[in-house]
Amino acid sequence: MKLYIILALTAIVGIVFPKSLYIVTALSLTKIIFELWQNRGFRPKSKEFKEIAKIKNRHQKKVEQKHRFIEDQIAYIGQIWGYNKQQEVTVARFLEYKAYTKLYNRLTASLIPQLILLIEECNARDKKGCKADVNRRLRELTNIMREELKKEHSNKKESFETSLEVFDYLLKE
Repeated sequence: MKLYIILALTAIVGIVFPKSLYIVTALSLTKIIFELWQNRGFRPKSKEFKEIAKIKNRHQKKVEQKHRFIEDQIAYIGQIWGYNKQQEVTVARFLEYKAYTKLYNRLTASLIPQLILLIEECNARDKKGCKADVNRRLRELTNIMREELKKEHSNKKESFETSLEVFDYLLKE
């Protein structure tokens, strides 16, 4: 309603004083730009909300950094040594489902760096006398990945089945 009154008054002023429309247009555009600049989105006023948002952002950055770190290490192994087809599928699914959350510390602190070091030393010796050891350890690593994928899948399936049972129970009541 307020908008219609303002439009009607602007139209009357424009009829009576046509040159004043330039001033009204400039003032209204200035006000619109100021309002848009001031309301750039949801802006909480409380300090607590801002602190929570900062903590969430820091946590999100750490999680993204973890994902990038392990993905880079696994990609590096694939680049300097290579995976066979079955291992590629396992590694791709492992990274896609992010099944490494429980194993993250074990993988990044010991398993993957030791494997990378072993591969680099083996490549420095032109893969003489160590190729079988590297392939065996790489197979073991992909077996660990496969087991984690199975656990992850069974956990999701179990969670789904539990949800269905709860839903069925609630429907019966």
